Amino acid sequence: MITHIVGNRPQFIKLAPLYHALERAGYEQNIIHSGQHYDENMSDVFFDELGIPAPYVNLQAGGGSHAQMTAKAMVGLERELLEKKPDLVVLYGDTNTTMAGALVTAKLCIPTVHVEAGPRLHCKENPEECNRIVTDHLSDILFCPDELSMKNLQAEGLYAKAYLTGDIMYDTYLEISDKAAGSEPAEEVVVMTWHRQENTSSRKRMESILRLVECLGEKVICPLHPRTRKCLVEYGLWERAKAIDNFEMIEPVGYVEMVTLMQRAKLILTDSGGVSKESSYAGAKCLFMMDVEVWEDLVEIDWIHKVNPESETSLKEALIFAKKAVRIPREERPRFYGDGHAADKMVQALREKNFL
Repeated sequence: MITHIVGNRPQFIKLAPLYHALERAGYEQNIIHSGQHYDENMSDVFFDELGIPAPYVNLQAGGGSHAQMTAKAMVGLERELLEKKPDLVVLYGDTNTTMAGALVTAKLCIPTVHVEAGPRLHCKENPEECNRIVTDHLSDILFCPDELSMKNLQAEGLYAKAYLTGDIMYDTYLEISDKAAGSEPAEEVVVMTWHRQENTSSRKRMESILRLVECLGEKVICPLHPRTRKCLVEYGLWERAKAIDNFEMIEPVGYVEMVTLMQRAKLILTDSGGVSKESSYAGAKCLFMMDVEVWEDLVEIDWIHKVNPESETSLKEALIFAKKAVRIPREERPRFYGDGHAADKMVQALREKNFL
């Protein structure tokens, strides 16, 4: 039995290709959902769209502080893994759920795989950085999305258990985008995602981001994260946001609709590490609203441009970058993250190492 542990939207997207590849190979699997994202629009719809079965359990570990969420996930995961006794556990990405899974499986001596191992922000103040480092060091086999991740793991003495597979999210993106390719062309827009704690924890920061949106002067479509909506209301900025003519806030969307939106994008404005990378798949350059090192290969070719909305100089530079933004044809997009067959490479590696 192979158990997949997931808890948020990017993890569902990463899970789907590997689940299907293992299913084709005839392996028995189940899914544990930590409940880190528990809103139906933020969770359940992804399983339907990606053709994967519903988790057999939801641990309802969402909410609370990082410590509370991690602790609730650990208690629930230990209970389920002791009962089901899987032969292998697969963890994804860098969430509290991921680290909770790594800690529990290590103490229970269950072989563990980490999908999307090796990226580093070189900033331990970022909670996801801590999650990823712990998970990489405790896991038994590491699947890396790019060469830079492999180099990071080599520097930490983990190269022997690391494999370069490419980004598994690219597998899913290609499948979904190819299905949507026949749709009618639509107006090009700026697509925005906005959810990080660093960008929602103060009124001043949120006001500066709204000003950035306004200054772009292009239509901005933002599937609004529940946390962001809540903070806009609490800081008295909801009416301010609604009054921005070029700003369209919509309900959270599933992955199919998000890919469709990104295929319309001339520019992507985000604070999501995953979305900033996916911008290269979609052919839309990215303004990244976080002061951390992210996807260095894309930064070096000026595909990703970091912006601090609270700095006038940074804002002006971002607007110059945005003004030049155009959609990039598929054949001219960066190719740092594999060929769209990461899941098959993972299954092959697991067989070679006798994990399956």
